[in-house]
Amino acid sequence: MAEAVREFNFGAGNPDPGVFPAAGLAAAAARVLPRVGKMLARYPEMKGLPELRQVAVDRFEHSHGLRPPIDHIALTNGSMQGLLLSAQGLARPGDCVVVEEFTYVGTIRVFKQNGLELLPVTQDDQGMQMDNLQEVLERQDRLGRKPAFIYTTASYQNPTGTTQPLERRERLIELAREHDVRIVEDDCYADVSFEPQMAPALYKLAKQGEVMYLGSFSKILGPGVRLGYILAPEPLLSDVLKWKMDGGTSDLSSLIVAEYFKDSLWGHVEEGSLAVQHKRDALLAALQHEFGNRPDMHWTRPEGGLFLWLKLPDDVDRDRLQELALAQGIHYATGKSFHSLDQDVPYLRLAFGWIAQDDIAEGIRRLADCLRQALPSQD
Repeated sequence: MAEAVREFNFGAGNPDPGVFPAAGLAAAAARVLPRVGKMLARYPEMKGLPELRQVAVDRFEHSHGLRPPIDHIALTNGSMQGLLLSAQGLARPGDCVVVEEFTYVGTIRVFKQNGLELLPVTQDDQGMQMDNLQEVLERQDRLGRKPAFIYTTASYQNPTGTTQPLERRERLIELAREHDVRIVEDDCYADVSFEPQMAPALYKLAKQGEVMYLGSFSKILGPGVRLGYILAPEPLLSDVLKWKMDGGTSDLSSLIVAEYFKDSLWGHVEEGSLAVQHKRDALLAALQHEFGNRPDMHWTRPEGGLFLWLKLPDDVDRDRLQELALAQGIHYATGKSFHSLDQDVPYLRLAFGWIAQDDIAEGIRRLADCLRQALPSQD
């Protein structure tokens, strides 16, 4: 029997499994279900369980210094449902939407499946570039095709890991206001933070109704929890919720998570962020050791989130690299997967939340060997 290949999973965009609070959630379930279990015999409220919506209110105030009304919060089945509702509630098939040039593959899929045209804006190490955003919006004005909205992940962007500074956020809001275009802010990685957040959410900076905010509980627990939320004022929130036809977000999951987070939210967030930060540091050190002398390679240094964006040499055979990497048990996501126009680009995304910290250096060493083999011969 062939020996199993050791796996180095830099592809999974998941938080650290070692800090998943299985015992804490089990204890929360044991406390809350005998008390309120009968309510599960009915459908959930349209906006979801008030207790978990209250957690979202408290969380936003803690992180951004603004306390939104609880009626402005609606729970979703993960932040992905928030993306779907934004495509359905704020746009119509054939509309165009502004996105970052490199965008989460799930976002690209949702928008395209709903018949939306993607208008990419270039990025640098501080996220979406405002000069290019201005050019895109002015071009659309000339064409008479105003975008339905601007979609952005301002903090710890997926896949690049970049964060927009305050002045760039303010300029984004200013441009959106000038061109009368709403912003959809995806802040699902907000609390997976390694440094103090210097810039508040776009939602905090903008006027009411200019931004619809998407949050997630899954990113600080695990994707299997499938709990997110939308923050938006009325009537915007109700207009979007008209498209939520799932019978409601699970009260069972919401009850357990709300009970657990009642006393444990920020302790859990700190523990999870610290675990992922140690892995980020190990990944940065490994990349510097293996590739630090290559001027044709560079990578982002994320201040939070789960992802790092690695620029490859332009002349590397990317198909060959992936073939060699898979043979070595190395999994990553290709740059093409995240390009909003499906272009094959010399980048790859390394996720560092799921992989064991002790596997990171060896995984990058093997990736470096694969890269050397995938470069043109120097003979």
